[in-house]
Amino acid sequence: MSFDRIQALIESDQLLALGEVLKSLTPEERKERAADLVAYEKKRRASGRNWDHHAALQIAGIGLLPNASTLTPWLVRYQIWWHGMSQENGITEALDVLRHRDPAWLPDLVARVAAKMPTREPSRHDLMRIVLEFCGDNPPDTDGFLFHFLFYGGYTDWRPSFDALIPRMLEVVGSGAIFANTGQWPQFLCERADRRVLLDGCLARLQQGGSASEMEGFLALHKTLDVTLDETAEHVRDYVAMLPDSRSTVATLAQDRLKSLDEAGRLDFDLLADASRWVFGRTEKKLIRTQLTWLGKHAKSTPDEVVLTVAELFAHESDDLRGQAVTLIAQHQAKIGDTTRTELLSLAGQLPADLAAQLGAETVAEETVELAPFTPRPWPDPIATLDELTGEVHGLFGRNAGQVDLVTAERIIEAVVRFAWQDKKAIASAFAPIFEKYPWVLNRGAYETYPDHARRDCWSVLVSIIGAVSETAAPLGPIESVLEAARTWMKQLRRAEVGSVSLQLAKRLNEIAKGVVDSPRPALVSTPTVTSGLLAAATLLERLAKAEAENWEPWPRDLRQAYHRLPRDTRPEDFVSLTSNAGKLLREWLEDSSDPVSELVERTRKQHHAYGTPPPPEKRLLVTLTPGLPDPERYWFSYNGWGAMLLCWPAVLPAQREVVAAYLVPILANGRESKVDDGPVLPALAEAEGPIGAATHLALAYGLGAEGTVGRAHAVDALLILAARDQLDGKALGEVVGLLLERGELALNRVVPCLRDAARSGAAAQMWDLLATALPKAWSHNRVADLVELAVELAQRLKPGGTVGGLAEVAARKGSSKAVVQARRLVNALVERRG
Repeated sequence: MSFDRIQALIESDQLLALGEVLKSLTPEERKERAADLVAYEKKRRASGRNWDHHAALQIAGIGLLPNASTLTPWLVRYQIWWHGMSQENGITEALDVLRHRDPAWLPDLVARVAAKMPTREPSRHDLMRIVLEFCGDNPPDTDGFLFHFLFYGGYTDWRPSFDALIPRMLEVVGSGAIFANTGQWPQFLCERADRRVLLDGCLARLQQGGSASEMEGFLALHKTLDVTLDETAEHVRDYVAMLPDSRSTVATLAQDRLKSLDEAGRLDFDLLADASRWVFGRTEKKLIRTQLTWLGKHAKSTPDEVVLTVAELFAHESDDLRGQAVTLIAQHQAKIGDTTRTELLSLAGQLPADLAAQLGAETVAEETVELAPFTPRPWPDPIATLDELTGEVHGLFGRNAGQVDLVTAERIIEAVVRFAWQDKKAIASAFAPIFEKYPWVLNRGAYETYPDHARRDCWSVLVSIIGAVSETAAPLGPIESVLEAARTWMKQLRRAEVGSVSLQLAKRLNEIAKGVVDSPRPALVSTPTVTSGLLAAATLLERLAKAEAENWEPWPRDLRQAYHRLPRDTRPEDFVSLTSNAGKLLREWLEDSSDPVSELVERTRKQHHAYGTPPPPEKRLLVTLTPGLPDPERYWFSYNGWGAMLLCWPAVLPAQREVVAAYLVPILANGRESKVDDGPVLPALAEAEGPIGAATHLALAYGLGAEGTVGRAHAVDALLILAARDQLDGKALGEVVGLLLERGELALNRVVPCLRDAARSGAAAQMWDLLATALPKAWSHNRVADLVELAVELAQRLKPGGTVGGLAEVAARKGSSKAVVQARRLVNALVERRG
């Protein structure tokens, strides 16, 4: 049998016929054809067409390769895809061929394949079938095999010898999510496994923690087990161990089991106290309230112990919970001993003054945190050598590379321009290993092959600057083709639909990429002098004077960018000594500089629907610029932080941050529903210059409501930078925050921690102004009590006096809801004016 026949069957995907041919081979023929198969496969891989005929290639490898060590990587490389609706995918033929191989090395193959199976994605049904077929009564216990066995409903292929795998199944990461989605598994395991083994494994995984879906599965298994009171008593310390840092659903289960044990009189009070301390360290208020109520039932029999345990809650962040703890302690304070009383009064020093007073304690005012003065950071030294430049460029493309920041991008661009002027061949040679490792840097075929569909963005244009060092200047050709190429380039750029700031940045980068090839310059004139992107007027004057002396003109967009980076107090007279065309243009631009007017507007978007009742239109607050941005809704879905080089935007117009903010607003608005980190763009905006108006305030407000924790931390940093520069108008920001709260477009559980962090970091006065302005619009919000609680903290510290709109009405309401209680505290705090 020649290999040509086998190759034809592979390339025509005739799996059954291929299997029959392979089974008919003699050992000598198999050895010869194995060498042919390896050579054929290497040739396919080198050609780049190794994406098809995987099932046939797997079967061919099974039929020809000599042993387990050579066959295993082959099986891993060539996958037979599993189709849920059809089993006619080739695995049956593969198993049939494997049955005709030497059975002596099949156990070794099973072990090797099981060790290679992926442990996170259940993507290798074919390998699982091979293992199941040939493992007999000695199944492997690797994570990969067990994960696949669980995912693909292994209870239908169960054998008695598999019972020994159950403890390992519970340990596999991902098993809980499978239990949650496959109801048969918990019941099946309860029927097959020793109950003690199953409960031990379940509790161990609940203590270990994991994703929400993972814990959901083990909670389902725990429910199926229907744990008895005796079993709870036996594992009481396991349940206590779940309380400190597990997911809330797991902590609730542990609390319920311990409570049932206590109600039966079988829980030692010391364990109850330990459990309470763990719960009091959590953030979930429902869990803590339940624990307080439960612990309070023991106050009559053990008042000293209960009071000191409850006093652990004095260190909690929530004044509402601390207030409940104080109320419980006050009810039993008369029954405690002197030693306990002394310790209680010491612990009460952690409480706000009004709560401490209820226990007869006094608090010492906390030291006020002051913000350090803001100092602009100087621009780092330029890249000095080709080796350093090569390292920086490698960092752009590394596996762990993130969004390119301003300093990195500008230093690389400046160095490429400088070194390309000095010795273009040298920089091309230095970049050769980069081009070899990342050949796509030089590949622009997609933009030419699919001109009507390709999209360009700032990142792709930055990459073209890197590739430009390997290009040589060519004749321009007919003017019509030049103009058509320019129009096509602009269409591809506008398809990204990110905004004018990104467009301006991309045009400048494109000018540099083309300039390096066709009209090199000794240097850029627009490189900043501080990391906010600003360029000192004296430095620009020095650069332009040097260009005049050396008889060269800067690129047009480079000069325009330099103009946009000048401080706001720069005057045309500062450049009167320049006689070049660049100097004249600069003076003209400075004579005619002005700021657009920003305005807060509401825009509406109809939501598309395929059938049924159409959803209501979506409304959103955006900002218009006059002139410049009349239709911000066109960027409703704009998002590509990496491609748009978002972190560089504030430095495109560092003296007009309101303009940059207006284009950032749609992106930050989308961040309320995305955990994607846009990077520290808000702190960069805060370091810039220019008026602060509706756009900047709305951008900050959306940042405070970001879904991602890191995004909210960036917003807090921006607030602190503005406060340190005495540029944070708390009242104006409060108007915007209050409006968004009134519209239901901000989540208070995200906003309040941010405002608290900013206040405790030195911006307390500005945060009080924000709260006092936002609260009148937020009284109907279901979590307004959190906002009032923070207001109480600041009012007690700052003693601002005055009042807050709507506060008296809320405080006068009947009942003891959280909002009413906190409103009454705020009324009392505002009465205490500064002396």
